[in-house]
Amino acid sequence: MARYTGPRLKIIRRLGTPLPGLMRTDPDLRRPYPPGQHGPTRRKKLSDYAFRLMEKQKLRFHYGVSEKQLKRYVADAFRRKGNSGTNLLQNLERRLDNVVFRMGLAPTIPAARQMTGHGHVTVNGKKVDIASYQVRAGDVIGVREKSKWKERAVEAMGDPNNLTHPSYLEVDTNGVTAKMSQLPEAGDCPLDIDPQLIVEYYSGK
Repeated sequence: MARYTGPRLKIIRRLGTPLPGLMRTDPDLRRPYPPGQHGPTRRKKLSDYAFRLMEKQKLRFHYGVSEKQLKRYVADAFRRKGNSGTNLLQNLERRLDNVVFRMGLAPTIPAARQMTGHGHVTVNGKKVDIASYQVRAGDVIGVREKSKWKERAVEAMGDPNNLTHPSYLEVDTNGVTAKMSQLPEAGDCPLDIDPQLIVEYYSGK
C-alpha cells in the first residue's frame, strides 16, 4: 500500500487518538467520534484482531510509513535480540525524518520528510537526503549551512507547539543541532500505544 496522502483529520478521528507526527490538531475542533454519515452512533465492540489492527494503524500513520516498510521494520525487530516491540519502536524513532521532527525543525513528520528529501539536513556534517536513514547513537543532526531553512530553523525549534524533546536527543536550539546520546526506548514514542499488540498482529500472519 502506498503512503497515505488523503485527509489527515479523517484518519485521526477514525483511530480515535491524536497522531502528532501526522497532523497538529486542536482537540477542541475534533469531533470525538469516527467519521461517517450517521454521526456519533454507538459502534460495535472491537474484536481482538480489530483492536490489534488499530494499534498497528496508529503506528503506521504517525510515522508515515507504508505497510511494506512497516513489515520490514517488524521483521528486523524479530531478528534482533531483546523485546520485539521495543525494537520496533526503536527502529521507527531512529528514522531521520522522525529525528528532524522530534528536534522541532518541522511541525509534522511529512514536513520533516520533505525537508530531508530536499537536502536541508546533515548527519555528522554531511548531507543526508534519505528520510528512512537510521540515526545511530553519537550522530549529530543539523541543518546544512547553505540551506535556505537555516535562518528559520531557530524559530521553528522554539515553537511552543512542538513535542517535548525525547530523552535520547541532546538538542542545541541556538546551534540548530541535536545529538542522539543513546538509543531510543519504548517510552520515547509519543503515542499511547502497546507495541506488543502490534507484534502479536504480525505474529499471527
